[in-house]
Amino acid sequence: MSDKIKIDLIFQVSICVNDMEAVMKNFRELFDIDESTLIKRCTKDFYDRGEFDGARYLGKHCEFYIKYYRFDLGGIDFEIIEPLDKNLGNPYSDFLIQNGGKNGIHHIACKIHDRTVFIQKMEQMGIPPLTCGTMGAPMPNGEKKDFYFYDLRDLLGIIIEAGNIVVGPLANHPLAGNPEGYVGN
Repeated sequence: MSDKIKIDLIFQVSICVNDMEAVMKNFRELFDIDESTLIKRCTKDFYDRGEFDGARYLGKHCEFYIKYYRFDLGGIDFEIIEPLDKNLGNPYSDFLIQNGGKNGIHHIACKIHDRTVFIQKMEQMGIPPLTCGTMGAPMPNGEKKDFYFYDLRDLLGIIIEAGNIVVGPLANHPLAGNPEGYVGN
C-alpha cells in the first residue's frame, strides 16, 4: 500500500476578489454561464440562522463573513469569494493583502479518498489547518458540511480544501461519496 494521498475528485476552483459583482459581470461577458447553476450567498446569513459561527483561522477562532457566487464552469464548481471585512485577520482579506490587492485563485477543493489519512499526514508534516470549521444545516446523515483548508503554497503552490462534501456539478459523481439524499449546493 502506498503512503501517498489519493485525490478522488477536484471539484471546485475558488477565486478571492475585491469586488465580486464586477468579477461576476466579467465572467458573464466572457463565458457562456448557465444561469440555472448560479448560487449567490453570504455566510452572514448562515450565522444569523445559527448555522455558522466563523471558523478557526491560524489555530484560533475567527468570526468572519464572505459573500460568494458559485456556478458550473467547464463541468466543475467555480466560486467567486469576496470577504466582507477587507482588513487583516481573516483568510480571504489576508490573501488579498498578501497578493498586493490582486484577485486570484485562493484554493481548489478536492474529495480526498481517505481524508483522515490526509489530515494525519498534514499533522506529521507539521502543516496545521489554515482554516477549518462547519457550516449549514445538518445533512440527511446528521453531519454538517465541514471544511479543512491546508496552505500548501510553499510545497505545491496551492491551498487545498478537503471537505466532507462534494458540491456543484460533481456532487452526484460516483466518487463524491456524499450522504444519500444530499443535494449538492
